[in-house]
Amino acid sequence: MRRVTLSTALCTSLLTGLLAAAPARAQQVDGILRDALTSQINERLSALRALQQSRRGGVLGLFGYNAIPDGSTNAVEITRGEASSSTISPTLQLGQLGFGFTVSEAFPIFLESYIGYARYDPRAYIAGGDETRSLPMRWNNVIGTVGVGYDIRLAEYLWLRPIINGSLGYAASDASLLGSFINWRRERDISFLTDKHMNVYGLGGALMLAYYDYTPARNIDVELRYTQMRLQTFGDTPEAVRGNSTARTLGLWARYRWPTGIEAFGRPLRWVVDGSGSLYLGDQRDSIGFGWAVKIGGGIEFDVGRHEIGLAGINLSRVRLIARYFYGDGGVTGTSVGIGMSF
Repeated sequence: MRRVTLSTALCTSLLTGLLAAAPARAQQVDGILRDALTSQINERLSALRALQQSRRGGVLGLFGYNAIPDGSTNAVEITRGEASSSTISPTLQLGQLGFGFTVSEAFPIFLESYIGYARYDPRAYIAGGDETRSLPMRWNNVIGTVGVGYDIRLAEYLWLRPIINGSLGYAASDASLLGSFINWRRERDISFLTDKHMNVYGLGGALMLAYYDYTPARNIDVELRYTQMRLQTFGDTPEAVRGNSTARTLGLWARYRWPTGIEAFGRPLRWVVDGSGSLYLGDQRDSIGFGWAVKIGGGIEFDVGRHEIGLAGINLSRVRLIARYFYGDGGVTGTSVGIGMSF
């Protein structure tokens, strides 16, 4: 009887010890699982933040390309390799148009105004084609830039021109634009569509060195310009896509004109040859996919100054029809036909 009693006591003691240790071991296993899960969540959040940051910089980078005035405005379509899905378009469309002029020699204030646009598929362009999450159709950027400068004469044909620039832009998906149209036409709030947008403003400036030499036999224009623009989201832009970006561009533009010997509109008709080169030094470099670009073109120019076409004392003097060839870093090429105007 005594041996049985001892064995029962021993078993009871062991069982009691195991039961007492079970909660401690469970807590230890619980802590290990919690730490592992927390680590995985933090890694995922970091990856999402990095992806979101690259998107924000990508969209603002496109704004930077279009916000900086370009003397040889043009439109270009870029195909950035093959997308990872047949439903994703790798095509990026960029364009800009605008003008700049000095009011008069007696009042040497320089004014410029440009508007740029971009159209792209965010899955192929922003996320690099890796993401499979469905995004609403294609996206559209529109940004306008105005500038005010002052001409400082350095020599007979040489001018220094400091310029202050300001920009205002808007980005939205096709679905967002459709939702806004429905809101306007039907007065129905479709927030799940219209919240896919971005509001952007920019402040910056430029310094230009310009050479203008005009004679009856030929006209020469040369402009060397450095521009910097700081872009920032604002307003009701969703928190997930808020951010800022800096665009910097160094550009050289030149144009040569001479008479053809033929008259049109009572004035000489001229041949025109122009060219430009741009070096992209800011955040727009990674967004557009090339670090530099050159444009070469030629055409004809009509002098319509005698007809005094204009408003508020600012008259249209010349109209140019020009075809250009575009070549960028990484083998980006394109052609365009455009209209240029002088006031």
